[in-house]
Amino acid sequence: MHLDGLERGSETSPESLPEDFSLELLHEQSLPPERHLQVLVIEDDEADFLFTRKSLRYLDSYNVDIDWATSVSDAVIKARSKHYDLVLVDFWLGMETGVPAINAFGGGAPGTIVILLTGMPGEDVQKIALKAGARHCINKSQLTPVLLEATIRSARHTQRLEQQLQQTIANLKKANEAKDRFYAHMGHDLRTPLNAILGYSEMILGNSLGLDVPDQYQAFASKIHAGGLHLLEVINNLMLQNGNALESIRKQVEEIRLDDVVGKALELVQFFAADKGIELAVNVAGRPVHARCHRSLMTQALVNLLSNAIKYTPAGGRVEVSLSVDAQGSVLAVSDNGVGMSAADIELARKPYGRVDLPPELAQEGTGLGLPIVERILSGHGGYVEIDSEPGKGTRVSLHLPGLSLQGAASGMNREVTRFESQ
Repeated sequence: MHLDGLERGSETSPESLPEDFSLELLHEQSLPPERHLQVLVIEDDEADFLFTRKSLRYLDSYNVDIDWATSVSDAVIKARSKHYDLVLVDFWLGMETGVPAINAFGGGAPGTIVILLTGMPGEDVQKIALKAGARHCINKSQLTPVLLEATIRSARHTQRLEQQLQQTIANLKKANEAKDRFYAHMGHDLRTPLNAILGYSEMILGNSLGLDVPDQYQAFASKIHAGGLHLLEVINNLMLQNGNALESIRKQVEEIRLDDVVGKALELVQFFAADKGIELAVNVAGRPVHARCHRSLMTQALVNLLSNAIKYTPAGGRVEVSLSVDAQGSVLAVSDNGVGMSAADIELARKPYGRVDLPPELAQEGTGLGLPIVERILSGHGGYVEIDSEPGKGTRVSLHLPGLSLQGAASGMNREVTRFESQ
């Protein structure tokens, strides 16, 4: 589209430039001094095309081959036989706009930069062009070799950054897939020998062969079993933190009894409690409480809470597991009379790898993943975690699960409190 009376760049227009003109301002040591560009100018007015071509030929850092198309259809035909590095598009091409050309080259031609050339005032045209896929917009009245070269450089630099970003994202996806495979193999390879360690140590503790085993050997076996259970907990937490196990919780739920989960979790931590002389108590509903949950993940969540309670409770203390039902669902809670936590400690404990400082007599190994994993498991079940704690007065962590039904239950259900003892 030709605009009558258009003033073109005045003193800096190509007509006023000497033949030996050099754009020293555009030389950068980080960029190669010479580049070759295949350029397509989509312009219906010959005078505007000739002016644009002259500006292109005065570019200091680029050698250009220039083709001319007067319509979108003409441009599409030319693009079938040649790849263009740069496409300059006029907004109005006779009775049609250049938006289809911007769409075609800006979105469908990898490595092609599209710049809008327009003589129309206002920002609406530029917004339309940028949304369609143009990199930049230049007003024809301001077109000079300096501005055109700076715009091309900026567009090419942006394009390279986007390509690097896309490649980085692809590499990160591959690395993440490799990491998931590594953790899956590592988890299997670590659990296999650990099963033997736990199994044989349990046989020694239970004196399955009826041998006259010295008490000191039994104490050693207890230490081995407790260490194996701790290692199993660490492995499980690492698998849940770094893998995709939690993403498929909703697809793997089943109807389970929560009191069975409580019993299994207590069984897994009883050696830790016995080693510290901590009493484990159970406060559950008198009738079975059923829920739709992922059995192993819910067990892991309760084991994590029990392990933390035992860790933060001095020798001779007490840890209690309770199971109750309310109007919203069911509540699994673990309470202890340990050291307790401040508000700052609770915030730290909820962060992955965050570990609360313990008194020297309670210091133990840990990954800082226990509570964050519990919150992820509950979130996957549509529930949430509530923490009530005060320094010196112990901690209560409640797992709220929605939509749980109580089989054969009636209001005012009897409750019982028992002490958990290993078989």
